[in-house]
Amino acid sequence: MGAYAHLKGDTQGIAGLLPHQKAKKLLANNYLAAKVKRPGVVQPNRALAREQAKLMLPELVLMYSSTLKHHQKFLKKQFCIWVKNEINKPFSNAHTLATGLGFDRIVEENHGVRWWMDQLKKMQS
Repeated sequence: MGAYAHLKGDTQGIAGLLPHQKAKKLLANNYLAAKVKRPGVVQPNRALAREQAKLMLPELVLMYSSTLKHHQKFLKKQFCIWVKNEINKPFSNAHTLATGLGFDRIVEENHGVRWWMDQLKKMQS
């Protein structure tokens, strides 16, 4: 508020009680700087893994739904546990699909159930 009062030049009344000198110092250093990205880094591994998971989740939902019995409900936590186990099993359908699509970040990194739940939540919002 002191910075706003200083910008307006308001020194009368209650605005005159605000710290104008401190506001002047703050405004002198209040600027935005463009951040330069490191050369050679196209996309971080985490972002790449999230993107691959986002593209693969619909296929995994179909695979999981086909394994459910007709009386079982689709539960997100059970789905994420299933995905974690299936992705890490060599020669499973999910593992074969991921390697076939070239989604190495999902297969190589051992993502936990919580990570998969977060990816599922980000897809739904």
